[in-house]
Amino acid sequence: MKKDDDLIYSLIFSEQESFIIDISDYITDIYQYTEFVSMIKSVLKKSKVKISKSNIAMDSKTVLWELKVKK
Repeated sequence: MKKDDDLIYSLIFSEQESFIIDISDYITDIYQYTEFVSMIKSVLKKSKVKISKSNIAMDSKTVLWELKVKK
């Protein structure tokens, strides 16, 4: 499992603006993805990073979050 902190750091500080995040890399129960997404959105909001696009695609094994941010 990957660490949430590494993802948050990348979302806030990297030059990259578009991300495709496999949420199943960060949580064990993919059906709890809404809590994970809410937590990340909250941290980004506090960091003054705006989300310009957010799409979630879910299948039986993974949850992919397509995210575009503005810093």
